[in-house]
Amino acid sequence: MKTRIWILLLAGVFLALAGILVIQKLTAKPAAVAEVFVDGALVRTIDLQTDGVYRIESDRGWNELTVRDGKIAVTAASCPGGDCLKFGWQNSGAPITCLPNRMTIRFTAEAALDGIVR
Repeated sequence: MKTRIWILLLAGVFLALAGILVIQKLTAKPAAVAEVFVDGALVRTIDLQTDGVYRIESDRGWNELTVRDGKIAVTAASCPGGDCLKFGWQNSGAPITCLPNRMTIRFTAEAALDGIVR
């Protein structure tokens, strides 16, 4: 009897979490800007509406970021595991991180840029 209760309880928790994730994914608005942090300090703000390739360098290594069609991805990195490459193309949701290089990409829904310098 106790085993059935635990199974039902865990199934209910799993369904609730799955529902929350689906709702968040469906209601997530695409970001206009990606903020790149290295060691917790903002090093670059990237407009996701402008395609381009950006190289972020630090004392620990480098990451190559590519912006295309309003999304950003880490397309090359000097880190040994390459886990940051597996995040794929994103424009909202959880931050993209590269732990060995201590780089994080966070998404901002509204552009907070005063201007763009080319």
